[in-house]
Amino acid sequence: MVLSASSCSLTRSSLEEMLESLRRMDEEQEKKKDLPPALPSRPASKARLPRARRSLPNNFKVENGFIDNVESKRKEILTSTSECSEYMRSDSSFGRKRVKKDVVESPYVAAIPELDGDTISYFIKMKLRVWCRQPRGQWELGSIQSTSGEEASVSLSNGKVLKMARSELVPANPDILEGADDLIKIAYLNEPSVLHNLRFRYSRELIYSKAGPVLIALNPFKDLQIYGNDYVNTYRQQLVDTPHVYGMVDAAYNQMMRDEVNQSIIISGESGSGKTETAKIAMQYLAALGSSNSGRANDVLQTNCILEAFGNAKTSVNDNSSRFVSISFIV
Repeated sequence: MVLSASSCSLTRSSLEEMLESLRRMDEEQEKKKDLPPALPSRPASKARLPRARRSLPNNFKVENGFIDNVESKRKEILTSTSECSEYMRSDSSFGRKRVKKDVVESPYVAAIPELDGDTISYFIKMKLRVWCRQPRGQWELGSIQSTSGEEASVSLSNGKVLKMARSELVPANPDILEGADDLIKIAYLNEPSVLHNLRFRYSRELIYSKAGPVLIALNPFKDLQIYGNDYVNTYRQQLVDTPHVYGMVDAAYNQMMRDEVNQSIIISGESGSGKTETAKIAMQYLAALGSSNSGRANDVLQTNCILEAFGNAKTSVNDNSSRFVSISFIV
């Protein structure tokens, strides 16, 4: 049987030829993408001829010291080459990498001295100031004089020398950190250090302190001249950054206006700590921010006085304790 092929099957159509040409063009474009860009040609006018080789004079002699130096350098190169042979190459799907067989610690790296396991051991070793827990629960500041096993002789500020166990000692902060307005700034954040810092500030009528985003307020039990329109304008213009109720309320107000998210200011504490007075101060600042009429704040404060006359009572720890819940809206 003889099969005959038609002329249509032997010749390629124009569509096939066009597709073939497009495929070739795509292949050429892909090859061009893989090749790096050609360097720009340098003008011939800026080309420099190579320097002529200078020959040494006939009477030039090389001393033995120079030859010995060259030989020593050659030995060093050979030695470094032999050391490099300790590395072996391993192939992977990501290429070839150098892997060293044996890692030897460099003799030029200084050994880091190991410190004691805990901070109090370091304080005992360096004989620094520590806080000592007394039998009645109070803390006394003292300096370590000597140590004997698990006990240490501590000299208190009043001149007494006591033998204390290591478990009763707590590190003390240096004097430069006394009175820090933010507790996160002190180096050793422990109970006696926090109490001492708050007491230090309270003795100087600095009743506000920060603990990160939290504001700590101590009741001064007297009228301090740190409120009023002048202070409102100061914190409103952000001229100072000291801890204050005005600053805390201003931060919440600005974040509410910027992010359009509701904000909450939680005032907590034991009875007699000053929660009600702090809430009054916060409302006074909010009224000043939300209204151009300065009398709005006075109206809110006078309303609180009326409510307190009916809802406050005397308790064992507070002579003027709030015994009611008030909800105020400042519009």
